Formats: sequence, C-alpha cells, structure tokens
Amino acid sequence: MKFDLHCHSYYSDGHLSPTELVALASEKEITHLALTDHDTLNGLPEARVAAQEHQIELINGVELSCSWNSQLLHVVGLGFDPENKKLLAGIAENTERRLIRAEAMIEDFAANGINLKDEVESLLDKAVPTRPHFAQALINLGYAKDKKQAFKRYLVHGKTGYIAMQWPDISLISKWISEAGGVAVLAHPMRYKFTRTKLVRLIEDMKMFGIQGIEVSTPITNPQQSEMLTKLSLEHDLFASIGSDFHSHDQPWARLGGAMPLPPHSKPITQLFLKN
Repeated sequence: MKFDLHCHSYYSDGHLSPTELVALASEKEITHLALTDHDTLNGLPEARVAAQEHQIELINGVELSCSWNSQLLHVVGLGFDPENKKLLAGIAENTERRLIRAEAMIEDFAANGINLKDEVESLLDKAVPTRPHFAQALINLGYAKDKKQAFKRYLVHGKTGYIAMQWPDISLISKWISEAGGVAVLAHPMRYKFTRTKLVRLIEDMKMFGIQGIEVSTPITNPQQSEMLTKLSLEHDLFASIGSDFHSHDQPWARLGGAMPLPPHSKPITQLFLKN
C-alpha cells in the first residue's frame, strides 16, 4: 500500500484536474489518496469518480488556513463527512475571506498601475483565489519571470498586493473537522521554521484543541527531521501523517507520492483508513 494524504487540484492552487490527479496517483501506484484543496471541497465529487475507475481509495480531505499566536498555519482535515453542515459553514467562511482578499489585492495592484483583474479571473475558473494565482498572473503579464521573483517583488508584507488576513483560530478549525467525524493534522511543520521549543509549544496547544496528527514525512523532510517529528508525535500521542503537498509537475520537490514511508516505530495515521 502507498499513501499520499496531502495534494491539490485546480480547485485551489494545483494545476491538474481531480481526474488528472487521480490518474497520476495511479501511475505512481498510490493506493490511498486524500485530495486536500485549500478551503474547498469542490473537487471531491470528481476525484471520487476517478478514484473508483482507478481502484484507489479516496479519503475526503481539505487544507484549512488558520491562526495560532498570530502565525498562519495550515491544518489538513482527513476522513470527515463532506456533508457536515458545521464544516461546510466553516469552509464557506474561509472561502469568503479569500474572495474578499482577492478583491482587495486586485485594487491594490490597480492603485500601483498593475491591472491584474482579467488575468486573475481567467486563471481562477473553478478555483478559490490564492496568492499563487496572483503570482502566476504577474508572470503571465511580464511583471515577474517566475513565482520566486513574484513573491520577492510583490504579495509579501510591505510589497504591492499584500493584504493581511484574519484567519480563524486553530482551535475553531480543529472543532470543525472533529465535529464532522474527521481527524485534524498539522501540515508541513518544518515549513514554519519554528525553533524546537516553539514547535513543542504549538504541539501542546494543538493537542489540547483536538488536533490528533502531524505530518512527519513529506518530500522535503530529511531523515533527521522526520525522526525528530516522529519522536515528538510519540511523546504527545499524535498520529504520524504522510503527504507530498503536490501542486504541479514544475515543483519537483513536492512530487506526488514522493514522501518516504512513515518510520516503522511511528503511530501511523494510515491505520485509520484501512478497510477491515
């Protein structure tokens, strides 16, 4: 069996349709896949049909933005009821936040002589708006050569296009997921560049709020980091999760199915999704 419990389609900021994503998962011999688009469940029905065709076990997933001590974090929800009203209402709140921010970003760029409205809207199609969409629009219109440059010149604090967000607290996000029967997982913990002391403090808080897992294996997690995270997960009785955070083929550091298997001494979250 092969799991990937964190990836994205074009319903958020990925490049592939859910159908194409599942087909790629089949090529990679992935047996269990979670589609975890940012703040939307819109890709799940299409992914479910494709998963049945490819005999892949699809796990309902979503990646929700939230705040902890004024720090932006991402929490992945897995295995929930996609029709749960409280979860749907929470996701709708986050989607609305993204839409409001996108309008403000378009206005800020326009005020600085950059008209991105038409280009951004053409990129969005079915997707919820994210900063990578604006980065791509800047590239398409010649304001940046790649996304790295786009995020250096624009879209970050103090630069054109940066609009501060007020995301819901991590405790609320966890409640939405748990009340829908799912398990909440801290996504890509090493990306936040926390000291070990701060990471432990976050883990202690999130465990108290009901978050039950932490990603310990991703394509960019080295063996030492994975071992450290596994140790922390065991010390705090958390499930260890695995995911690529795949978005597109032009990000080789986040290949679908590219995470190393979970350490054998971990408490694998994958056990929750095995059929008897």
